[in-house]
Amino acid sequence: MYRIGAEARLPTVRARRLFPALLAAAAFALAGCGGDDNDANNGGSGSGESSENPAETILADAGLQVCGEVEDQLVQSIGEEGAQNVRAFAVAKDCGGSKTSPDTITIVQFDSLDSRDRTAAEIGTAHPRTNVMTSGALLIVSAGPNREANADAVGQAYTDSTGEPVTTV
Repeated sequence: MYRIGAEARLPTVRARRLFPALLAAAAFALAGCGGDDNDANNGGSGSGESSENPAETILADAGLQVCGEVEDQLVQSIGEEGAQNVRAFAVAKDCGGSKTSPDTITIVQFDSLDSRDRTAAEIGTAHPRTNVMTSGALLIVSAGPNREANADAVGQAYTDSTGEPVTTV
């Protein structure tokens, strides 16, 4: 069934307004809850062991341990643009056995640069106490008291690892 006018735009408008809030909620929930209990090494990937996960490897290269993690794949309708995958990590220089941290790194993979740029601008405006970076189809958001140092370290580790530049929004 095809919709016309405002009725057709309603789901798109809701999704665009909802996504930045959903992203922030995931990051803040991760900072306060225990994260993922499925990790094989009790939440610490930064202790020198090799990780098969590129995101965790880059975080470790940035000198950060993963204290907890939340991942969500987003289902989209045909023809709908937006985020495809969201991973939020509670990070610290030393987790000390904790599964939480006030510092988070959230990585969002998009299906288009336009939707990535639109969301980056929305997050930067709605949440000014975050550092927002982009590279390719990825959006990287650093939040928490050490957000600037973590963003710098992650951006440098990402560039060193992939050869792709990271742009701060």
